[in-house]
Amino acid sequence: MSKVYGQDNRQNPGSKRYYDEPDSRARKASVNLGISSGGSGGGRSLNFKRKLPIAAVIGIDVFFAALIMLIFFITNYVVQSERVGSSLPAPSNSSSVEATAQPGDGTTPTDAGTESSTDPAAQTTQQPSVTADSVSLRTKFADKFTTGAVEKTDTTYKDANISITINKVQKENLTYFLADIYVADIQYFKTAFAKQPDVMGGRESTNVVATENNAILAINGDHCVDNNGPVIRNGKLFRDETFADALVMNYDGSMQTYSADQLDMNAIKTNGAWQVWTFGPMLLKDGQPMTEFNSTLMKANPRTAVGYYEPGHYCFLVVDGRQAGYSDGMTMQELSQFFYDAGCKVAFNLDGGQSSEMVFMGNLVNQPYDGGRSTTDILYITAS
Repeated sequence: MSKVYGQDNRQNPGSKRYYDEPDSRARKASVNLGISSGGSGGGRSLNFKRKLPIAAVIGIDVFFAALIMLIFFITNYVVQSERVGSSLPAPSNSSSVEATAQPGDGTTPTDAGTESSTDPAAQTTQQPSVTADSVSLRTKFADKFTTGAVEKTDTTYKDANISITINKVQKENLTYFLADIYVADIQYFKTAFAKQPDVMGGRESTNVVATENNAILAINGDHCVDNNGPVIRNGKLFRDETFADALVMNYDGSMQTYSADQLDMNAIKTNGAWQVWTFGPMLLKDGQPMTEFNSTLMKANPRTAVGYYEPGHYCFLVVDGRQAGYSDGMTMQELSQFFYDAGCKVAFNLDGGQSSEMVFMGNLVNQPYDGGRSTTDILYITAS
């Protein structure tokens, strides 16, 4: 740009003042936008004034899209309606062994819970048998518990009712943590919501929720606040709906998985259940590994899952992932095969990704992707 002294005919003819006169190329640029095509140096001109309204429309569209996303975020992640559960009936001769029960008291029913039958006529929710077993869980797993003393290390915990052993496994591009769990009664296997353990709707880190509920061991749950499906926690019904796969924990300590068309919520409301989780998918069918799943998240990812061997014997699995050079995670098929190889009869996938966390005696065990994130609920083992 060059300063020239001359006649300014654009505003006040006859007057003289300094003004900035663009050179020829600048003058062209102020009117037209030259767009070069190929390498020929030729091009076509677009009138800037014609493009401006289009840009404005795009800007408005972007603004409203951002506004909609903000409203969605606030509605679904900030302003959450809280739910208080309603108690469901427990079997009259409940399979739950009281904390004061003595070995051999015969109050624990048999494990009648198995994977749902392949017979279409039998593909409905089956409640556990309430027939008493001659051997209680405390007696059955007597070698797993102490006579009363608490024994613990950085990776183990044992008392008169609970036994936990955590194994860390590192392979090439894979790291996971498997907690082997025995309980003398299902009252030591609990769930809790964030902020208020019996009120569905809050959010906190898994570590905080675990500490608030005196958890010895905890993993993130199924993030039920943001997902659809049935929700039963510690014998209370919080949401009555079917959506996709569900995991039911019965009062006898057995676990079963169901697809949406197999789950009979009316039967559960009539007969009761200790826990029901959603999210999924189920990872074993009739105890066998699967290759097709009710899920779109099939690639390697951080994972959280729960496995069932028999009443009183369970496992929690947390797989780290999305961390190059440390752990890629597991695919859904690898997760299924893992639980089959481990000898589980039932296994169920919970919320994963950045949510996947395991806490043991107040310490974060794994290395969550991107530092982890808040959760809405946990599964935990507690002595209280």
